[in-house]
Amino acid sequence: MNKKVSKKNDGNSTLTSQEQLNSFLKQNKESHFNFEETIYYKVPSGSMTLDYYLDGGLGTGLHRFIGMNEGGKTSCALQFMKNFLDVENDRRKGFYIKAEGRLGEEIAERSGVKFVFNSDDWVEGTCFVFETNIYETAVDAMRQLVGRNSEKNKYFFIIDSVDGLLRKDDLDKPFEESQKVAGGAVVAGTFMKKCAAALQKFGHIAIFISQVRDDIKLDPYSKAPVRQTVSTGGNALLHFANWILQFEARYKTDLILQDEKAAPDAQKNPYIGHEVKVTVKKSPNEKTNLVIKYPIKYGRKNGTSNWIEKEISSFIQGWGMVVKKGAWLSFEDDVVETAKKFGVDLSNQIQGVPKLEALISENEDVKKFFIGYIKENVLAILNDNSDGTSDNIREEEEV
Repeated sequence: MNKKVSKKNDGNSTLTSQEQLNSFLKQNKESHFNFEETIYYKVPSGSMTLDYYLDGGLGTGLHRFIGMNEGGKTSCALQFMKNFLDVENDRRKGFYIKAEGRLGEEIAERSGVKFVFNSDDWVEGTCFVFETNIYETAVDAMRQLVGRNSEKNKYFFIIDSVDGLLRKDDLDKPFEESQKVAGGAVVAGTFMKKCAAALQKFGHIAIFISQVRDDIKLDPYSKAPVRQTVSTGGNALLHFANWILQFEARYKTDLILQDEKAAPDAQKNPYIGHEVKVTVKKSPNEKTNLVIKYPIKYGRKNGTSNWIEKEISSFIQGWGMVVKKGAWLSFEDDVVETAKKFGVDLSNQIQGVPKLEALISENEDVKKFFIGYIKENVLAILNDNSDGTSDNIREEEEV
């Protein structure tokens, strides 16, 4: 007589797949984020054009800003941080890793960010400056703030820059001894594996700034580079980044004169601003390889360097929203009628482009109207550009 083989009941044989999964998630709740609330939002840059192509600004998670010297990487990153910190009653703090010693008083005043150097002063709406150039120390501070966040703070991290960081083991080596090959990339890769998911899940933002190196081309006759970009930090930072923005070199045609029709003169007709040019090297919204330009004005402080009045003025003139008769400007009839619906009077003539920019700058209702009008009627067209280049790009002449 054959004996019956008894089947061992593991306790899950009668559970549905949903019940099994729920049991597994509860048993391993410290190894995943499924029970945690996903916090997502976007922070604007302050440039109407840049914000549009970024679908409203930078979202949570990791982003890379790379580019040439004086391309505007740090200024742009700090503008994002300023707008992030300006949101009240949301437990927001900034954390700036000063790895190169370039955060001077002028940059701080221009950014409008309230920097503190004492941990006791690090309250909501301020940014703590962590002065270190040790890779492990910098990323470990970030990891602990994200991982042990009982106060439920939202953090905005900036590393400026990755190029200024070195491994702890390399710090005390004499100059004749070589540093570990790709040592920084290994540290960055380990950090990303431990923290990248938590950064995005819990509503934190990090911008890693670094210099760009030459693109490598496999075929010398090909215009297409093998890599999206070459920069410090290794492939991990490229892989985990949501946006990679490359700030391009400044050219003579990017500089803005006080009187654009006259010859430059240091005293009588100085340069008062320039066009920042950014190439999207990686994006979550199919904007890769798009080239974006937006103006900034020199001498402004408290996070107002983005020259939005000039942005609006350029759109107004370039898209025929004004009629020019000599030195006088008047708004096109459809624009005047649409503005009336929003309680904005644009019926008066304006003498010259500077007065047009002054009207936009001094009248908040006019500024808000044109921001909305341009987004709806102009930027939608630019967004569909087939060649991937915004229409306000012009041919460059090197400085």
